[in-house]
Amino acid sequence: MREVETIVVGGGPAGSTCARRLVQHGRDVVVLDKAQFPRLKLCAGWITDKVLRDLDIAPGDYPHPMLRLDIRAHVPGLPFGLRWFPTPGANWSIRRIEFDAWLLARAGAEVVAHEVRRIRRDGDRFIVDDAFACRWLIGAGGTMCPVRRALFPEGRNKSRQIVTLEKEFPYPAREDVCRLTFFRRGLVGYAWVVPKGDGVVNIGIGGKAKYFRTSGTNIHDHFRAFLDDLVREGRLDAATVADLKETGHPYYLFSRDGAVRDGRCLLIGDSAGLATMDLGEGIGPAVESGLMAADEILGRGTYHKGEVTLFSLSGLTQRLMRRANRRHLPTPTAA
Repeated sequence: MREVETIVVGGGPAGSTCARRLVQHGRDVVVLDKAQFPRLKLCAGWITDKVLRDLDIAPGDYPHPMLRLDIRAHVPGLPFGLRWFPTPGANWSIRRIEFDAWLLARAGAEVVAHEVRRIRRDGDRFIVDDAFACRWLIGAGGTMCPVRRALFPEGRNKSRQIVTLEKEFPYPAREDVCRLTFFRRGLVGYAWVVPKGDGVVNIGIGGKAKYFRTSGTNIHDHFRAFLDDLVREGRLDAATVADLKETGHPYYLFSRDGAVRDGRCLLIGDSAGLATMDLGEGIGPAVESGLMAADEILGRGTYHKGEVTLFSLSGLTQRLMRRANRRHLPTPTAA
C-alpha cells in the first residue's frame, strides 16, 4: 500500500492549486484523478484578475489563448446592453481543456490515473481502495466527488442546485463580446455567449433546478430558444445551430449549511458547493479553497468555508438581492 501525507482526489483547479502549494513547501502529495489530462471540461471559462493573482499568474505567463472580455449585460425591457459590468479589475476567458491541464502540470505533484471507489478510516489514516493511505484527504472531485459521497453522507441543499446546458465550438465569425442575458423568458438564471481565443465560443444557459421543477419549463427548450434568438440577431448561422448537441451538468451554489471538513478530511471547490451566489462562478472559489486547505495542512491557517468569496459582483449584488427580496422578485442567481 502506498503511504503518503496528503491525497488530493481530483485534478481540477481546486485540487491542482492545493497540491501546488503543498509541493512548494516540500510536502508529500499525490493527486488521484480518473481522467487523463488534458480532458474535455465544458465551462464558460470566466476568470478574474483575482484568480490570476491567487494563482500567481500573469496573463503573459499562460501559454494558451487568454482573451480579455468585453462584457455586456442584457436585461429584458432594456433596449441596449449594459457596457459597464461591475466586477473589479479585468475579466478573461480560457478553455478548461487547456487551463486545467496546464495548472495540474505546473503543480509539480505526482498524478496517478485512478478512479476512487472506496474510502475508509483506519485510525488517524484514510485508506483509498486498499491501495493508498494518507493522513490528510482532500476532496476536489467536483459535484460527484467520491470523497464527499463516502465521508459526508448528509443530503445536499437542493434549493441551491444549478443545472446548465452549454456547447463550446470553433466559430471564427463570432464577435469578441461576452454577452450575458438575465431573466430571459422568466428564467431564474442567465444565458451567456463567451468568446475565447482561436475563434472558439462557449454558449450556454443555466438556472436553479428548482425553477425548472416548479415552472413546468424544460432547460433544453430554453437552450434551443436562446440559440434561435442568436440566429435571429445574426450572431450565429442557422446551419451551425442545427448541428449543435448541448451537454449539461449540475453543481451547487454556496450554502451556509453543509460541512466541508471532518477532521483531516477537507472538501474544496465544487465538491464543497462553493460557486458564487450571484453568477455561479466556480473557478475563483475553487482556487481560494484549495489555497486555504493547503495552508491548514501546512499549519499556516485554518480553512473556513465562510471566508471563500460569496459574490462575483461584491457589494452591488448583495444590494440588488436585498432589493429583489423586498419586492418578491426572482434574484439573478445563475449557472
